[in-house]
Amino acid sequence: MNETLKLVNIVEGKPLYRAMEINSLKDMLNKCRVKYGDKIAFKYRHEPKDETVCKTYSEFFDDVNALGSALVKLGLKNSRVAIIGENRYEWVVSYLAAVNGVGIAIPLDRLLPPNEIESLLERGEVDVLVYSNAFSDDIKAIAQRNSRLKALICMNASPEENEDSRFHAFYQLLEQGQQLLKDHYAEYTSIEVDPTGMSVLLFTSGTSSSSKAVMLSHSNICADIMSLGGVVRFEPGESVMSILPMHHTFENTAGLLFPLYLGMTVSISDGLKYINKNLTEYQPHCLVGVPLIFDKFKNRIMEEVKKKGLDKKVQALMKTANAIAHLGIDLRRKIFKKLLEPLGGKLRVIVTGGAAMEPKTAKWFENIGIRVYQGYGLTETAPVVAGGCDRVRKIGTCGQPLPGVKLAIANPSPDGTGEIVVQGKNVMLGYWKNEEATAEALRGGWFHTGDLGKIDRKGLLHVTGRVKSMIVLKNGKKVFPEELESHINELQFVKESLVWGEATADGNVEICSKIVLDKEKILAMVPSPDDESSIRKLLDKAIKDINKLMPVYKTIRYYVFGYEELIKTTSMKVKRYVELDQIRKTLNELAMNIKIITGRNIDKLREMLAKGVESY
Repeated sequence: MNETLKLVNIVEGKPLYRAMEINSLKDMLNKCRVKYGDKIAFKYRHEPKDETVCKTYSEFFDDVNALGSALVKLGLKNSRVAIIGENRYEWVVSYLAAVNGVGIAIPLDRLLPPNEIESLLERGEVDVLVYSNAFSDDIKAIAQRNSRLKALICMNASPEENEDSRFHAFYQLLEQGQQLLKDHYAEYTSIEVDPTGMSVLLFTSGTSSSSKAVMLSHSNICADIMSLGGVVRFEPGESVMSILPMHHTFENTAGLLFPLYLGMTVSISDGLKYINKNLTEYQPHCLVGVPLIFDKFKNRIMEEVKKKGLDKKVQALMKTANAIAHLGIDLRRKIFKKLLEPLGGKLRVIVTGGAAMEPKTAKWFENIGIRVYQGYGLTETAPVVAGGCDRVRKIGTCGQPLPGVKLAIANPSPDGTGEIVVQGKNVMLGYWKNEEATAEALRGGWFHTGDLGKIDRKGLLHVTGRVKSMIVLKNGKKVFPEELESHINELQFVKESLVWGEATADGNVEICSKIVLDKEKILAMVPSPDDESSIRKLLDKAIKDINKLMPVYKTIRYYVFGYEELIKTTSMKVKRYVELDQIRKTLNELAMNIKIITGRNIDKLREMLAKGVESY
């Protein structure tokens, strides 16, 4: 812990605009109600086939206070409130009712299996669980084993008769709370929240290790909201469509709380399979998402363009429109009006994070008149620490630090690459019941992100990889998997890839890759998606060409391929350690090493193993 940090390129963000001061989320809601009262805060449906419901800021404010009042009246003040379910209006009301007076909110990942949900309820010492009806059976089973739970609240269904008395219905409680407010009940509304104490407990996705629980305060979250407000501006009444899971900090801060802070309308998507329909009906001005979502939007639109034989014409128009834009006349949104229509027609800003967006994708959206703001952050930083903004954005970078946030590079290599460290009011309180991990992360007065990067002369952040995924060779040289993956992923028939270092018996480390192919696109290159020989010839040449671009020590030696997508978190980050565990398990069961099975379809090998080694 007495490590001496060598810091270079220390930069602090500066504001472009004067942001509204807020000291807590309760303070934010109060100010938003006064400032935006009659404007629409939310558009949503209870179910995909239902009519759209609109809630004004005043109505939303009253619903939060009503639910909070009902929970306090039930004796649930100072409770830990876990929330799990798909994106819903009820989710938002429950979350803000919890943090603004009931106690501590604990958002949970809705894709977790029941045993992990149960484990996190115990680890988080949860008193109240708010859940959607899709989880009813699992929650009933958990409730029988968990005596600590004082109340279980279903967002979108009524509890059955003769049910456990701890079960409640969200809208029944809302009605009770509304009546309490009419009767001038003020025990909830008069609560003064502590801006500096833990208000949110967030379990990390665990892409590289078992999940930790991050403690955030109102001050942490509000600092990030105000910082965003200092560099990004939208007008009250403009809209954002909520796509990413609300339990994830990127969506929670950038896609939910920040738009509310600005007086925007948050349109809640009905789910992934309804996104295209929702885009055309909600017509958002902004979308917050991970790169994979935007890749799919782009590919869908361009497939239609190609079907009509207009792809060459579109490319020519893009060059012309960009040339005119450089002269100060930007006609791109008019020229590409038809391409903007599937995205709702009004989309002007994309905010992306969680992973690096492919430069080609970012450039495509910029070409049709949509600004792309690439951001960077972590759950531990509430979450945004840097990003493109209204004045500065550069494709391939994560922009500059937000106002009030300091970034630096710790212990850099000769080329300036080192660990990204952060200072700011948005940095977490620490990890729940994990003093060792907290001390490790916050050592030297800086939060250590575990990410590798560099800061250029313009103060723009370039993220190059993860400290833990970095491959260290026997000669001490370092290889960043993300660099090699970006080259592999540029192949038109590749969906995604994973690069890692495999230790050999003599202590050397060989660079290996798992390549996930696009079955439809590979068919244009080989006779059949099951033709291993043809695919191997194709990939051998592709890997050879990539290796020519690299110094010898970064050479990819062995690879396997398949069609099953890599395992990811809900924020679409690849779970590297899970993927590697599975690959190594397969190798062990085959009693082979990666060298022997290089160029093979690993999905097929697993199928053969499942049928029995004899058939293999």
